[in-house]
Amino acid sequence: MAGTGVRNGQRSRMWLGLAVLAVGSFTVGDTTHRVRAAADWFTTWWPWLLLALALLNLLRAAITPGSFIAPGLLATVAVGGLAATHDISTRTLTDFVAPAALVLVGLALLLSSRGATHSHRWTRVLATGRVRTTDAFGSRTGNRQVILRAIAGEVRADLTGSVLDGSLTVLVTAVAGHVHLTVPHDWPVTVRTAGTILTHVSDTGPRASTEDNAAREVGLHLLGLVGAISLVRA
Repeated sequence: MAGTGVRNGQRSRMWLGLAVLAVGSFTVGDTTHRVRAAADWFTTWWPWLLLALALLNLLRAAITPGSFIAPGLLATVAVGGLAATHDISTRTLTDFVAPAALVLVGLALLLSSRGATHSHRWTRVLATGRVRTTDAFGSRTGNRQVILRAIAGEVRADLTGSVLDGSLTVLVTAVAGHVHLTVPHDWPVTVRTAGTILTHVSDTGPRASTEDNAAREVGLHLLGLVGAISLVRA
């Protein structure tokens, strides 16, 4: 898993670098005034940003990102037509429509980005994501660990196309979020819930016999705080 840590570290540094670059570029020249203006803007618009984020998460739970392309194009044309026919002022378009469109586009791009399936680590913060992998897991394959984290978001991981060869540890964290894990029904899974507080844990589906799977084992370690964790044996 050393390669996974390197990839995650590189991704984190990339996003941090972009954020620092954006802040530096925005504040150069008149730092005090621009910081104050940004704080005033955020104070006014933060409820709308949260509502937009919540709406995108709900849509992503049922719709793939590619499904937004056609509706987004139609909505853009429709807004342009309404602006032309109803003589909407340029200031209204500049102050409300354009910023709202930019916010929605930016959030859509961020939320549609997904980690590589071969990393075996999936984290969603204030976002909803689906992952599916067909990799081989277990101590004999070298892929001994899967990490799923949902912090005020949702992760839906499907491992039904994967192969288990040996022992596997799955670490699940749900903090005000939901982790939904689907595994093949013939995987012998042992669920450990000692780390859950005010967290709903569900385990559905047929159980595999441990006697028939002596060479294979999955340890599911749950850590939750005011969240939900669902295990489905399909």
